[in-house]
Amino acid sequence: MIETKNNTSVEFWLLGKADNSNPSSIPLSQIKKWQSEGAITYLGVSDDVREHIANASCIILPSSYREGIPLSLLEAMSMEKPIITTDVPGCKETIFEKNLQEDLSIGKNGILCLPKNVQSLQNAINFFLQLPTESKLKMGIEGRKIAQEIFDVKNIVKFYETKVQSLCPKSSIVFISNTSFGMYHFRLEVLKTLKNLGFAIHILAPQDESSAKLLQEGFHYHCIDIDSKSLNPYKDIKTFFQIKKILKQLKPQMSFCYTIKPVIYGSFIARMLKIPNIAMITGLGYVFVQGGWKKKILKFLVCKMYQIALSKTSEIWFLNSDDEREFLNNNITTSEKTTILKSEGINTEHFSPRPCDSSKKIVFLLIARMLWDKGVGEFVQVAKNIKTPSCSNAPQQNSQHTSLR
Repeated sequence: MIETKNNTSVEFWLLGKADNSNPSSIPLSQIKKWQSEGAITYLGVSDDVREHIANASCIILPSSYREGIPLSLLEAMSMEKPIITTDVPGCKETIFEKNLQEDLSIGKNGILCLPKNVQSLQNAINFFLQLPTESKLKMGIEGRKIAQEIFDVKNIVKFYETKVQSLCPKSSIVFISNTSFGMYHFRLEVLKTLKNLGFAIHILAPQDESSAKLLQEGFHYHCIDIDSKSLNPYKDIKTFFQIKKILKQLKPQMSFCYTIKPVIYGSFIARMLKIPNIAMITGLGYVFVQGGWKKKILKFLVCKMYQIALSKTSEIWFLNSDDEREFLNNNITTSEKTTILKSEGINTEHFSPRPCDSSKKIVFLLIARMLWDKGVGEFVQVAKNIKTPSCSNAPQQNSQHTSLR
């Protein structure tokens, strides 16, 4: 533990899955090494993050990845916790009424710093540490107000309900996603509401630990194979025909598609079968990150696939305006079809404030998959710097220095 000037200890916690299937994954052995060095405490994974959030002073997500709207930040805000995150699409939408101060942007509910920049993240953390207790508490209170007013799942559910009832009779609706986990953890309230309204809910997604939970909720589950990271055309053709076969059998009145491959293949099949379809762009992923000529070719091909697949789609929903602008600038669609959905919602009653004794320690908690792109390396390096200022062996991948917009 690290001691501040007023003898309050400072700790750095990591919470989340080490996803070894992802090329950006941080090995569990590396995380354990950081823990053995005393830099961080690794909490592993948890089915219920509320206790960990309640015991933290500030939730941090120093992501360099183009997020939709990060759920961990919304959960923190709903539980009256200040947040520190980066100036990237999706993350920056969670900080409100920002005032620029050098490399930081100070909002009423948290702080924005530069992505892939250890010093900027450290400046944000030091700024937070120097705030009076009353100011820290006020940040948390303001965050909950924002969560209730803008991001409450009730607003998102109402949006879905109104849209579906205007486009679809009370029959069957198909939801296509690259994970059952995402359908259960991000969209359960929407699914339950539509089911209670009399719609038959069919979910097409790969099997994982959440598939059985979807069945227990009374939804119809159909297993499909999707490898979201693969460029193998055989796998993608197999996915395409799996989705097509199921949709031809079900003949749903409407479909919703989430994430890149389900959006492209599901939307194209819905077009073929003349099924009204809404595509949800939950984030742009690695394809739209700047890179070499191979990345440019891949981006060109993906944009063309999006153009064809979405040409007859009823609507395209985005979680932030940057992603919407990217689609418009690449002529993938027109503004008449696009809509901004302000996050996938947070249950502010479930994620409510809990009492926590913060007088003895200040805890910075990062909740995310253990990926370099989530800023885990920068977070650990700041922990080391604060504990041992002379430490310079940065564990993160190559950082780049940018400026706040």
